[in-house]
Amino acid sequence: MKIEYYYSVASPYAYLGVNKFQELVKKYSLEVDEKPFDLVGIVFPATGGVPVPKRDPSRQAYRLLEIERYGKKLNVNINKQPKFFPPADPHKAALFAIATIKNGFSLDFGKSVLTKLWSEEQDISSDSTLETTCKELGLSFADLKKDIDNEAIKSVYLSNSKEAISKGVFGAPSFIIDNELFWGQDRLDFLEDKIKSLQK
Repeated sequence: MKIEYYYSVASPYAYLGVNKFQELVKKYSLEVDEKPFDLVGIVFPATGGVPVPKRDPSRQAYRLLEIERYGKKLNVNINKQPKFFPPADPHKAALFAIATIKNGFSLDFGKSVLTKLWSEEQDISSDSTLETTCKELGLSFADLKKDIDNEAIKSVYLSNSKEAISKGVFGAPSFIIDNELFWGQDRLDFLEDKIKSLQK
């Protein structure tokens, strides 16, 4: 059973949902088509989204409240106002994630950079953080750094973003299974219901 997974490497909601999503992947032996995409630079402008710093103060305040609530509810350690958000360059970590996917290594790299940003106060735009991530996962930072300069990797990032728009994706994380869209870490129960219905 195949599922498309669209996420931003800088999304707090992708971070809050990644553990449960990985549990579902393992529980139901899902085949994941992992698609890091450019949420703020491409998808938001095309779908009416607004970057966090440009939102009305009331929306910004409520977002922080929700992040804190979900962290407590899910027992996930999250800093609602991390030092390095928004990242100076969110694209670099996304390109690294795509390079790892191209090399047959999926999910864990994205999860690791999300954790570093939202829980460990690390700058996912920096080479040092990305190198540490690679070492922790047994990956070659030098090889991956060469890969992200490849136009093919950049093309996948752009393609993921445009494809997301064409499929009705407007936020992260988003999941598509059997042509049905589920948006948000708070929709994973609905996603599981769908998976169960497809297994009957």
